[in-house]
Amino acid sequence: MGSGDFKEDEGMRNAILISILTVVLVTGAVSVYAGPPINGTYKSSSGQFDEGREASSWAGGGFLGTGGILHAESWDGAALGGDWKVVCPQVVGVTLIVDLVFGGNGQRIYQIDYTGGYITLGGPGTPWYGGDPSYTGSIDTYVEIRTVLYTGGVKVGSVSDHSVSAHLQGYTETCMTWGIGNGAWLGESPAAKPAGYPTYLDSSCGAIAGPGHFGTVTDLTISVTGCAVSTQPTTWGNVKSLYRD
Repeated sequence: MGSGDFKEDEGMRNAILISILTVVLVTGAVSVYAGPPINGTYKSSSGQFDEGREASSWAGGGFLGTGGILHAESWDGAALGGDWKVVCPQVVGVTLIVDLVFGGNGQRIYQIDYTGGYITLGGPGTPWYGGDPSYTGSIDTYVEIRTVLYTGGVKVGSVSDHSVSAHLQGYTETCMTWGIGNGAWLGESPAAKPAGYPTYLDSSCGAIAGPGHFGTVTDLTISVTGCAVSTQPTTWGNVKSLYRD
């Protein structure tokens, strides 16, 4: 075999290898680094994204029982879920932490602990949008502090402080979102849930008719951290230069 044949074979091998590398680089960029959410802190009260509504099913435990499933989504006045969703965390603990009810009047404050579920942050049009159609994360922690007001032994109002943290899928372990917000109870079964509220869910995240309660979720603050992807721009010329004779 002559030196010319050797150079021709080596050149062909390099061309094939470069082609394979190109496919890997492009595929990797699309599947892993399509566009992480933009790190920052965002507030619905500033109009950066929509506030929302929630519907929490009861699993035999009622308004303050375990087993219930939370379902909350953003609301733009016409449709649910465009900016964010919290789906399927389940109540695993309800603890009375303050009791200020005397003679049937006053307040009780409860800590409600959830497990499981996921969140979804919307894509285009949201302030954290970095390229993906949406961002989904497994919930790590979800805690609600619920204050219930009683008059004459009857529940007449309830407000909540929600806090959640989740790891966003498809990016590094440090890519997380944290959120806090306020909730207000509007009604519950047997009253019919109005149109424009999320569906009640069972423990398998399937839609059910109820029973449950429904309300609003407002004054949200969402923080996205650790999601910047550090990449080195690689030109076609740089790749070819690695395989020159």
